[in-house]
Amino acid sequence: MSIVPVPTKPMEGQDVTLTVQGYPRDLLVYAWYRGPASEPNRLLSQLPSGSWIAGPAHTGREAGFANCSLLVQKLNLTDAGRYTLKTVTLQGKTETLELELQVARKCAEGVGGQLVPHRAS
Repeated sequence: MSIVPVPTKPMEGQDVTLTVQGYPRDLLVYAWYRGPASEPNRLLSQLPSGSWIAGPAHTGREAGFANCSLLVQKLNLTDAGRYTLKTVTLQGKTETLELELQVARKCAEGVGGQLVPHRAS
């Protein structure tokens, strides 16, 4: 299994889908965490038996899919960081994957609608 962000280099304000490739076909439940899975207050969401359940870290901008993928809408710079996926199969096999999500700063619009790079002062 692997996690691939789509788009691969998301910018602030964009939506990103953390796409799970090779997810288990005999999936029983999965859970997404913002940070490590060892901290229950970091739970974004879980999907047992087709029911979406929001966790304490859920902001209202996240949505999960049956293929384990996670959509995060309208990214903020604070959305950058570690995301952890934990899966459990019908046979009881547990697997944990992590992804470090990078969120690029949006460029400011300049004169005439041209994009100008943001410069830190």
